[in-house]
This record gives sequence, C-alpha cells and structure tokens, in this order.
Amino acid sequence: MATREEALIVEADEKSAPSRWWGWLAATAHFCRRKPLGAFGGFVLLAVVVVAVFSPWIATEPYERLHLGEGLMGPSSDHWFGTNQLGQDVFSRAVIGTQITVLVGLGTVIFAAILSLVIGGLSGYIGGRLDMIVQRVVDVWIAMPALFLLLTVVAVLGTGGDGFLGIGRGPDIGLKPSDGDWIWYTFFRSTVVIFALGIILAGYGSRVIRSAVLALRENVYVEAARGLGATDTRIVLRYILPNVMPILIILATLNLGIAVLAEATISFLGFGVQAPFPTWGQMLAKEGRPHGAGHEYLMVVPGLAIFVSVYAFNMLGDALRDVLDPRLRGT
Repeated sequence: MATREEALIVEADEKSAPSRWWGWLAATAHFCRRKPLGAFGGFVLLAVVVVAVFSPWIATEPYERLHLGEGLMGPSSDHWFGTNQLGQDVFSRAVIGTQITVLVGLGTVIFAAILSLVIGGLSGYIGGRLDMIVQRVVDVWIAMPALFLLLTVVAVLGTGGDGFLGIGRGPDIGLKPSDGDWIWYTFFRSTVVIFALGIILAGYGSRVIRSAVLALRENVYVEAARGLGATDTRIVLRYILPNVMPILIILATLNLGIAVLAEATISFLGFGVQAPFPTWGQMLAKEGRPHGAGHEYLMVVPGLAIFVSVYAFNMLGDALRDVLDPRLRGT
C-alpha cells in the first residue's frame, strides 16, 4: 500500500513540474512588466556575475601584461577601451575587476544576512536580559563611524591574500591568489573586505530583524503552536524564519549596492585590494585621476562600471521591497 501511495506522489510531482516552471516564468514576466527598473537591476547583476566567473576567457589579454611603447593610447581595434600609462589593456583590467565587485558584493550581503539573522533573531525571540545586553552592544556597534571602522580593519588585517582564508593571520594555507586569475583564487584577496563590511552592515540589519521577530512571536499562530507543545526550535524554523526571509532578502539586495560602493571607496583611497590586481576604485585612483586630462576614457570606464552597477543593484532592491513588503503591494 505504501509503495502504491509513493508511486502516486511521484506521478503527481512529475505532472506538476511543468506547471511550476510556467508559474515561475509567469511570475518573472509579471515582475518585469511591473518593475522594469528592477528587472534591469536583476539583468545587470546576472551579467556582472557571468562576466566575473568567466573573466579570464572574456579578457582579451592578461591584465598585468605591459606594452610600454603603447602607453595612454585611446580606444582602438587592438585595445577596445584604450591603455593606461603602462600600456595595459583597460578593457581586460575592467573585466577582471568585476571579480572583486561580485565577491565583495555577494559575500558581504550573505555574511551580513546570516549575522543579522542570528543576532537579531535570538535577541528578539528570547528577549529579556539577553535582548537588553545585545541591544546595548549593537548601540555601540552602530555608533562607530562606518568608514573609519572599515579602513581600520582592512589596514590592520591587510588584503594581500596571505594567512588563513586570506585574513592576514594564522597559518598560510589554502589557495593562493597568485595561483591563477579565476574567481576562486581571487576570493582570498577579498575576505578581509567582506569580513569588515559584513560586520558593519549586520549591526543595522540586526535591528530590522529583531523588530520583525518581536512582532511575529506575538502572533496567534505562534501562540497556538506553543500551546500545542511545539518546541522553540520548531516554532523558529516553521513560523518565524519563513516570515523573516522576505525582509532578509530585501535587506540583502539593498546592501548589495552599498557594499559595491564601499569597496570602490576604500580601493580609491588605497586600502582595498592592492595592485597589480585591478579593481574599479583602484583604476580610478591610480590610472584615471593622474592621467585623466586628455585621456578621459581612463576615468569613464571604471566610473561608469561603478555607477551602473550600484544604480542597478539599488533599483533591484527597491523593486523587491515593493513586491515582497505587504504594506507596499499595489502602490
């Protein structure tokens, strides 16, 4: 009998699979019609991720290759976006630079989301003295100037990719950034920036998650589950967490643009990933600013890349907030 029921369940799942795919496609098409700027942001995010993953193939030549006799040449068929003062191809360096943008952007929002969920969720659900102590720590946490805290952490730990997981401390084991140009080698150059930015953004995110959990734990269905003998673990996993996830997704997408802009800022100031590995902020500071007069493409290429990415990610975050927040639906 059990075998017969299992067979019926499998058959029903197989029949419903195409309808689920059509449902996803219809929902995506509806989102694109309602929120065209949000759809543009999602497309840019997908494009940047694809370029970052396959950047060694897309780049026309190695980013560190020198052409000393071809320095500061304008765009041409050989160098689509021109060359910098050392004759390095600007297009190849901009393409390779997308790796840091993707790693820092996505890595920061994931780390900040997990940290916000743990701190805000436990503080809001348990409450009492724990909530009071945690919130006082968070008060001090978010009172620190974000930029100075970020620069301090990055300067102390370094961004050379040395040490355990590239944090500049501990045993120097694991993949080395010098072993290749693929994105999994570059990850160890960006771990310090991800760690610092994630900690900064998690302080603000934990407040939002705590407020949501405080409201959810007082709902009737949570009280009913508790009255029926459900454990705290089951209540959190079955009732609290699913209702917090839309808020967490909104926070993550809104923080994505902040993380990309913050990474470009510290790279421009000279505290980010160090040369010769290129980042968009570093290209603005070391190539565009000293030689921009008469060679505006050196500023336009990385500056436009930063602008389009941050704008698109912010539009995606705003669109997802409008769609996922029940108070904003239909407005």
